[in-house]
Amino acid sequence: MSVRQRAFTVFQGTLTPVFHRPLVIARYTLAGIFRSRLFTMFFVACYLPAVVFLVTMYLRYNLDQIIPGSATVVAGPWQAAFDDWLYYGIMKPLLWLSYMMILVVGPGLVAPDVKDNALPLYLSRPLTKVHYVLGKLLVLFVLTAAVTWLPGLLLVLINASYAADGWLLDNLSVPLGLVATGLVWTLCLSMIALAISAWVRWRPAATLGFLGLVVIGSSIGNLMRGVRDDWLGSLIILFDAIDVVARELFGASPSGLMPHAAAWGVLIGATALSTWALLARIRAYEVVR
Repeated sequence: MSVRQRAFTVFQGTLTPVFHRPLVIARYTLAGIFRSRLFTMFFVACYLPAVVFLVTMYLRYNLDQIIPGSATVVAGPWQAAFDDWLYYGIMKPLLWLSYMMILVVGPGLVAPDVKDNALPLYLSRPLTKVHYVLGKLLVLFVLTAAVTWLPGLLLVLINASYAADGWLLDNLSVPLGLVATGLVWTLCLSMIALAISAWVRWRPAATLGFLGLVVIGSSIGNLMRGVRDDWLGSLIILFDAIDVVARELFGASPSGLMPHAAAWGVLIGATALSTWALLARIRAYEVVR
């Protein structure tokens, strides 16, 4: 039969609902990620900080039963060492685990599609650029939430069971700040990683670029802060910005690294710039020269 005698017809089946389309991208992407045994081992290892802190929590509330008289020592000259212990035990690992997870996964989410000219195939289907980006973002949100603020909420509930009655109601900023910080930090890092992945095109180079952005930025910022003796150097250190925001949301003592407004401006500015760069790169055609 001649090809010219064939006719294309409109698909008569049921289309996937609009709001479910990003889930299709996320589902197949997650399935591909977990095919790697090395990543699965890394994913399991991310729960070690939570396990270690769980043991620390148990010892904090039961140390006097194990070693009589130890509570007096802790309540005495060592009490200052336990200030903001939930922040350092839960929030600090959350920030670093989120960064490590996005460093491992993020640079490889968009680069292969751009390199292999797969974006026209994605966008020729009932998918928009927003659907594509949301699908990739959902992958990072699911992975980071699974190893950061979800175990963190469990630790907060366990601490509430050990603490005095009414502790959770008196400290609602702890669970709420934990979730809010996790979402803000994950969104910021994810958009940066996806934007670098889309423009660099080669996964190893994108990984190095994402790593270098944080390492070099922190080095230059610390140098500026040491030379100028002010907080302006922290404006290019993402970890300083999120530390200020996290302490504010969590209810911990402020660090004084920079004003709260400046910290929020750094995170929002980095997220907005990365979003613009990513959407500018995601298009349904490829110019070949």
